Amino acid sequence: MSDFIKEIAPHAQKIHQKYNILASLIIAQACLESNFGQSGLAKNGHNLFGVKGAYNGQSITMPTTEYKNGKAYKVKAAFRKYPSWYESLEDLAKLYVNGVSWDKNKYRSIIGEKDYKRACKKVQMCGYATNPQYANKLIRMIEQYNLTQYDKIEEKKAPKKTETKPVYYTIKKGDTLSEIANKYNTTVAHLAELNNIKDPDLITVGQRLRVK
Repeated sequence: MSDFIKEIAPHAQKIHQKYNILASLIIAQACLESNFGQSGLAKNGHNLFGVKGAYNGQSITMPTTEYKNGKAYKVKAAFRKYPSWYESLEDLAKLYVNGVSWDKNKYRSIIGEKDYKRACKKVQMCGYATNPQYANKLIRMIEQYNLTQYDKIEEKKAPKKTETKPVYYTIKKGDTLSEIANKYNTTVAHLAELNNIKDPDLITVGQRLRVK
């Protein structure tokens, strides 16, 4: 169980950053709906959420239970076959972002939600699952496996600029600007510009020069 969580957690965090959907929610749903990656669909097609159809032309046929007039019967159906866990998780994220054909905003309230309990309840309120205990099951899953740890995404900080302190030199008797420039590995023109010297030959003893 924990191995499966560790395996999909980086994918869920990537989705968190890309779609602004809590990683803990995505992981909890994957664990709950695929029995921690042990379902037939998960093992054979990386399909964590039982999504039907084809993915980039790839599908897997599996038996499933359908209902007609209240009666259950078994049929074979095509389900999406994904190349990895990531594409399956991303499909769920795209459903939340894009909604369904008849309601583009069906799951919009889930996007950007920072509280995992509210996020789980919103999934159920939006009509994702008919099980009245679905939200509670997700919440218990998140708390039992401490999935909120994956919601903490560190932002990359820009490196601090290192400021160099200015270096000064006090002119002594016999000094020339050329000699001082050579000593500090710079040029006369640069020293003149730094110190607003109009005539490089006119420097005085005791004068304080900025050399770097």
